[in-house]
Amino acid sequence: MTDEGPLDPSTPMNGMNGRERDVHLNQFTGALDQKLTTLAAQPDSEQVSTVLYWLEALNDEDPVSALAVVDRLDALLSRVGAEGLGRWILTGLRMYPGQQLRQQAYFRLDDQRAIEALHGEASAGTLSASLPSLALLLHGLCGREIQLQPRRQSTLEGVPLRPVLTPTHLLLPDDYTALDGPDRYRLYRAAVAHAVAHLRFSAAGLPTLTLKPMGIAIVSAIEDARVERLLVREYPGVRSWFVEFLGCGVRPAELGFAALVGRMNLALMDPKYQDDNFWVNKARRLFEEQAANLTDYPAFRRVASILANDLGQMRVPFRAQRYVVPEAYRDDNSFLWDFNQPNAPASEPVALQVKASRRSDAVASDDVLNEPMTFEIELGRQTYPEWDAQLSLMRTDWCTVIEKRPAWQGKRAIAERNAPDLPLVQLTRSRSLSRRQRLRRQWEGDDIDLNAAIEAVLDQRLQLSPDLRLFTRPGREEQASSILVLLDLSESTNDCPGTSMESILDIEKKAALLLVQSVLLSGDRIAVHGFSSNTRAEVNYYRLFEFGAPLDAAAVAMIQSVPGRYSTRMGAALRHAVACLSPEPFDHRAIVLVTDGAPSDIDVFKTGYLIEDARAAVHEGRRGGVQIFCVALDPQADPYVRRIFGWNNYRIVDEPSRLPAQLSALYNRLATP
Repeated sequence: MTDEGPLDPSTPMNGMNGRERDVHLNQFTGALDQKLTTLAAQPDSEQVSTVLYWLEALNDEDPVSALAVVDRLDALLSRVGAEGLGRWILTGLRMYPGQQLRQQAYFRLDDQRAIEALHGEASAGTLSASLPSLALLLHGLCGREIQLQPRRQSTLEGVPLRPVLTPTHLLLPDDYTALDGPDRYRLYRAAVAHAVAHLRFSAAGLPTLTLKPMGIAIVSAIEDARVERLLVREYPGVRSWFVEFLGCGVRPAELGFAALVGRMNLALMDPKYQDDNFWVNKARRLFEEQAANLTDYPAFRRVASILANDLGQMRVPFRAQRYVVPEAYRDDNSFLWDFNQPNAPASEPVALQVKASRRSDAVASDDVLNEPMTFEIELGRQTYPEWDAQLSLMRTDWCTVIEKRPAWQGKRAIAERNAPDLPLVQLTRSRSLSRRQRLRRQWEGDDIDLNAAIEAVLDQRLQLSPDLRLFTRPGREEQASSILVLLDLSESTNDCPGTSMESILDIEKKAALLLVQSVLLSGDRIAVHGFSSNTRAEVNYYRLFEFGAPLDAAAVAMIQSVPGRYSTRMGAALRHAVACLSPEPFDHRAIVLVTDGAPSDIDVFKTGYLIEDARAAVHEGRRGGVQIFCVALDPQADPYVRRIFGWNNYRIVDEPSRLPAQLSALYNRLATP
């Protein structure tokens, strides 16, 4: 085979050398450029970017499969749109996990199931089109105003998403594929009905107490069945909504935990279903014995305890990090539990539906059962670009920022009893009165306010009453500021500097609280956010204290509870922080980043790559009118912070205990235009 010759599409990627990979990359890039030239002529630019995102993600996983999709892109897009193409790609990866040759046959359309999945996507509706009718359905069944929002899947290899329910929101996944059901609207409809059942009949945020993860999963499954039966009792037709998708999760030949729970779930809802497993039939018998009084939650809790104990005796393995609720329409059960007990030791978050943690897969199931649990609520996801300085390339939608609420509720009582007595740092800055300020929208003046004049003309054409304040004049106007303090929450912040008993993270939190307490008295607005990263697919972002919020015991507990872990992907966090500042009403906006080291992440090996990306993010923010400053708790930080933030836009704090005073001094400078 020559360097320029074609490669056998059946060749597995792990059998390629570097030259062969380069050839595949060149073929992919050339073919993709030709396709994108055609796509770019279409008026829908958003479709082009979506197609490019999915193709680049697939190319990162397997260039052979990506090249096969590019070769057939016109035919695929003629049947499905850009979002449908993404779900079709997800279907192939989930249908044949770890089977590269079968995946490549799927993407070449040599697999009959690929054709079936394509037809399924072509006939399935989209979440955005379904949201209005789903909102009406939810309100009609529940009688409450619950917001419906999409939950985005950001990685090809991520576990399938499940709905997330809170007292005010229902987040519906956008990654349902042909494997989950032939009609996506009916799947969303079942998800809404299930959420309504919880909102009406479940108690939210119950303490886990001594329950182990397996017990929590079984209690949650029994509670799912109980509330669904209550809803069916009022609306009998809803039963068919559930049974259709309960059957999709049944795998009669398997005896793993998820398979047994899936079989039990169908048995508890469909009286016609017959199962030959003793445990499943015992679950049905115990449940039906209590079914005459479905409102007796403690009785069903006892049933769940018996069933969980039986699974333990049967030595059925359960790994909380890999468990996904078997039914695609059911939520992830976070609505039911408060995983943070006041006396529980701090630990790594363990949810019932998360991607595999960094623990070894060989960990014994008994060890997993005995792990303490905490829980963080995901609030939303947003993708951002990342700058590759070596290639002079801005990689669009490259990093996923995940907004989370930290596991703080269990610490609230302690915070209220032991709220720290923070010494107030008096800020002596006087409010700036700028002589150069042009007062706009005035009744009289020496110049025309062009924006006001344009709006007045538009109002006249729309037959509206125009605002006649059309002039500007020089004057004095008080300048208020919005300051966002962004804390580095990486693993290294858990280190204690020198002989101190306080970690760097504790010092950061204390300094942030002192600054918030002082700034609130000055009339300015301040927020405290934090971030850490675990590859580009998981940049965790915490809104610890929001603009306009009071500094009460709950706010203190929120800030104090957030852990330090993972790495420091600074550029993505800065871009999201700038986006968080954009709604602020004041023209004077600033970000103060507090960090203890250079940007880094476990999926980046190029020297200076993340430093250059952070530098690009800083320039983007400043072009958007946001000042960005850094306080570095690293005596050796001068080379990289100067590169990122520029001369005179950073401070290096050699002694961490001086951080509160340095932040206050910096605030005085930033808040003065």
